[in-house]
Amino acid sequence: MSGTVDYGDPKDWPGLMPGFENVANDEERDLAALEPAWGKAATFFRTGHRFGHPRTSTRCMSLADIYRQLGVFKTRFEAGDTLSLLQAVRMCAEENLPLPTWLATAFQSAMDRFLQPGQTHSLDQVFASRSIPSSSPSKAAQVKIDWQLGGRLYHEAWSLAHKDETVKSFDMAVERVLAATGYGVGKTKAKALILKIERNQSQFLDKEISLSRFLAKRRKLMTE
Repeated sequence: MSGTVDYGDPKDWPGLMPGFENVANDEERDLAALEPAWGKAATFFRTGHRFGHPRTSTRCMSLADIYRQLGVFKTRFEAGDTLSLLQAVRMCAEENLPLPTWLATAFQSAMDRFLQPGQTHSLDQVFASRSIPSSSPSKAAQVKIDWQLGGRLYHEAWSLAHKDETVKSFDMAVERVLAATGYGVGKTKAKALILKIERNQSQFLDKEISLSRFLAKRRKLMTE
């Protein structure tokens, strides 16, 4: 492709971050001028430098970690959680990587069921999760709100545990987080939401991350 078309200054190409033009070869620059994502992906597979879609985005996660996390979505999909297909597609988009074969074929098959006459007529049925009710918009909205709240509580509880060594138990961490912030939920629900986030996070990591275990180890060290 190189030399056949004048694409102008690489710094002016949309979607490319500063520095790409110094890493890419001529063929990758030409490809990026046609489609920035393709040029950046080609450069990654040749050099190991992976650029995301925003101009300021450099992706640092290893392929091994990405492969493992996509495997979580594959396992969930095979268990019937078809919403995992969209989550896996989103991850590939964020990392600027082509879809794995299992994901590409599963996504294509799911869309075919929606597009073909007489098949599934709703995308809510094509991409669904047991944890998100599809029959009640209000319940589905509440699940999403709870998930976002759980994420904030999870982050706050871990942050507090790291900063304050007087925190010795899961209950104490939750109580102090709720006392310091206006989340508007009780201790029982806050604990349940944090545990839900923990279970989800543990699936993407090599080992389980548990605030309770972390604080149990702290108590043990304090008594030794």
